[in-house]
Amino acid sequence: METALVLVGGLMARLVVFILLFALFAMPVVAAVYAVQGVVALRRRATGTVDAGGAHWKPGIAYTGAHTWVKSLWGRTVKVGLDDVARRLVSGVSSLTLPPVGSKLRRGDLLIAARCGERIVAVPSPVDGIVIERNRAVLANPALFERDPYRAGWMLRIETESKAVDPGRRGAASKVWLRDENMRLTHFLESRLGMAAADGGVLTGPPSTLLSDEAWREAAESFLRAA
Repeated sequence: METALVLVGGLMARLVVFILLFALFAMPVVAAVYAVQGVVALRRRATGTVDAGGAHWKPGIAYTGAHTWVKSLWGRTVKVGLDDVARRLVSGVSSLTLPPVGSKLRRGDLLIAARCGERIVAVPSPVDGIVIERNRAVLANPALFERDPYRAGWMLRIETESKAVDPGRRGAASKVWLRDENMRLTHFLESRLGMAAADGGVLTGPPSTLLSDEAWREAAESFLRAA
């Protein structure tokens, strides 16, 4: 009986030591995970965005099939830019080309030419109108677009030909659509690059440096409506 009690006591002591060691090593990992989640949550709060299946979605703007966004300002004036799914695809952008002030645009005309390494992708305009302002800050520092595509990384202000501008999806429907498009892009990259190209779901480089010429053209056409 005493021997059994000694054995039970020994097992309990080992169990306590194991739990303490596990807690000692696991707590920093758990704390780091929560810290990262906290940073992401703070960034979304600061930029006014909401999580949509891993993509940053901003309410109050319209989203187009070419992954441009349009925000009505006053009168016939709108602000336009690229959304978070476009940001993922053209990450690593080194320069941006925008039409000069005074340019008259038609839907489908060149809105943005983004250079990613040796590749350039052209994104079409979602509205008809005249360019009245370019974002000089993002032209000088394209990283602003990658950090904050909906605010600091906006591209153009355009005076449209009509107050009734409805180029895309709005509200809850746009959030669902952006989530689905973000998932579609993830599946596209996984199918073209293979799991070996990613480490824990994170690409080892910008898509423009990893995709073949054919796959890059396919991505540009499918997601950015690029000609």
